[in-house]
Amino acid sequence: MHNARCLTDNSLISPADYSAALEGYRGLLVCPLCAEKAWYIKAVNNEAVSRAACFAAHHLPGCAAATVRLSADDDPEPSTDAAPITAAGASQVGEKAARYAPAGLWQSINAPQLGGERGGECGYNVNIALRQLLSHLCRNPDFARQGQRLQVLAASGRQLLAGKLADYLVHVNDISDKHLEALYIFWGRINNANEREHDDPRDDELWLNTGDYRKEPSIFIDADLRHSLLKRFSLTDLDALCGADFILLGHAGKSAHGKYTLHIAMSKYIAFRMYGVG
Repeated sequence: MHNARCLTDNSLISPADYSAALEGYRGLLVCPLCAEKAWYIKAVNNEAVSRAACFAAHHLPGCAAATVRLSADDDPEPSTDAAPITAAGASQVGEKAARYAPAGLWQSINAPQLGGERGGECGYNVNIALRQLLSHLCRNPDFARQGQRLQVLAASGRQLLAGKLADYLVHVNDISDKHLEALYIFWGRINNANEREHDDPRDDELWLNTGDYRKEPSIFIDADLRHSLLKRFSLTDLDALCGADFILLGHAGKSAHGKYTLHIAMSKYIAFRMYGVG
């Protein structure tokens, strides 16, 4: 999109307007035609790509405002192999294949074990399994209502979750006070990423916002987790997470202003479905 609409005053915003005052527009832009949430895309000019700065959105079908095509970094062809993926096995099947769990994992009503000793050798890799579950949910938000069960173990073997998947799965739009301070699987879509730097780099923060950073839920990532997250997902530019779907195993907190924040203990407990721009 060449322009986006600002929710605060209904004005049309150009990419230049956004760059000049991004804190005033972050998370407050929508498509002028279909009203889906929009985000800023930086200009690119290299040997492979030449693209002016613009806005993108997950437009409703038929919306004529789209000027770029979004393609999901999605699952490969489903595997019929239902055996657990071990840490050692994952390194042998290639980086792309290792990111996904076997297709039958979340289809079963049995209770698959996720995690456990040595990061998954006694069960399914948590990060891989979360990523596949996210793919199912993006295609069918009601996917978890089939009676599937799960068990999640920490590396020490301590049980983190056990029971019906649907009882622990929460979309960010449905977070309420009953979800505070307890472990759940949260999922939704990131709209914008905001880095906050401090005098001491150890205090730096990364906020992955689902919309208006002042009101709508955000994922909080501290400096240590940021480094781990960048390494795990081979991220060189955090803007790649704008517009991405996410799923995480973590806790929800609430600010004094009523904003919900999501927190994870380790980068393996979050996964993304990112979109390329064409």
